[in-house]
Amino acid sequence: MKTTKLLGILILFFCTFGFISCSNDEKEGRKITDYKEYALTVASEKLPGVVTSCGNYNQVDVYAVMKEGATEWEALPAIEGFEYEPGYEYKIRISETSYLDYTMGDPAWTEYHFLEIISKEEKTSANLPLNFIPAWYYEEFCAYIDADFQYAIDADQEESIENDLMANEVLSSPNLRCYITGRFENWFLLDTEKNVVEQGILKTERKDYEDFPEAYRLLPPKGNVLGYMQWNYQNKYPETNVKAVVICYKMKI
Repeated sequence: MKTTKLLGILILFFCTFGFISCSNDEKEGRKITDYKEYALTVASEKLPGVVTSCGNYNQVDVYAVMKEGATEWEALPAIEGFEYEPGYEYKIRISETSYLDYTMGDPAWTEYHFLEIISKEEKTSANLPLNFIPAWYYEEFCAYIDADFQYAIDADQEESIENDLMANEVLSSPNLRCYITGRFENWFLLDTEKNVVEQGILKTERKDYEDFPEAYRLLPPKGNVLGYMQWNYQNKYPETNVKAVVICYKMKI
């Protein structure tokens, strides 16, 4: 009688243990939470965007895509297996698979895989935005350059050069701000609503102050010099006999 009761208790214990183990297993390992296939238009050029990886934000070029029935382009970081050629607008079929895995740093994610090309046309895609970079990215991850700047001119006719500087909205507009990405690779000129007006690539070159051109000593910088760029005013205004134009910005990081 006692043996029967003990066996019953052991069986109950193992059943309970097995139930708990199954419950834990449901939270471990990779699961597919959603799967779908659909057609997608891919624009003829990639655009700057922001992607996240393990909590880090990176500024990279992304696909501009449009789903069927949509009227606006949206960003898509990657399409596995898609051999993209710039200058062509594609209509392709892809699969979208959503995963969940609690052992991963980012437990939920989505992957996009190329299935087939429906059409490929050499053209310039219409109504593309300048980029897909959200406004908060500039505030949180970009160096900020104020519109105020200092300059020094060494030329026979300084007024022509000064007027040119004041007419350059990249340099002097009170309603625009220039942001530079954290790695000092790209610059973006924005209005007060954080809409991109202009953008470009920034090339920086580090030098010791002793190695700077002699003209830079017209306006000795205060603090650290992170980079510089050059314009050739000798070709633009030959009549001014310009020897040097130095512009200095303060950057808030």
